[in-house]
Amino acid sequence: MLRNNHGWGLKEMLFLSAILLLFVLVIAVLVSQLYGSATSSSSSSKPNEYRKVEQVLTSAAKKYYRKNKEVDYILADDLILEEYLSLKDLTVGNDICDGYVTVDNNSFEAFISCENYETEGY
Repeated sequence: MLRNNHGWGLKEMLFLSAILLLFVLVIAVLVSQLYGSATSSSSSSKPNEYRKVEQVLTSAAKKYYRKNKEVDYILADDLILEEYLSLKDLTVGNDICDGYVTVDNNSFEAFISCENYETEGY
């Protein structure tokens, strides 16, 4: 009976190293996606485009509020119907947002919800 006492060959070592490298790459991509989506929804890293949408929504809500003072919150759909706002104003690239503005003692706060972003507390 012949025994192979030479251990692993180069082929086996390269094959197992390739499999290990593949697993490490898959895990790195998954971790990157996990942390990338967690940080994109935080308010501290809010992209400027979405900040602009919130500002435009707040500005339109203030104009609407001057004529309708008895409201606590104003929907973006109402602002579009009353022509204070257009759907183009709520669009970032191909991402169409929906939102509302809360009114508390003449203090306005906009909240938007888009496919790629959502204001904290929406």
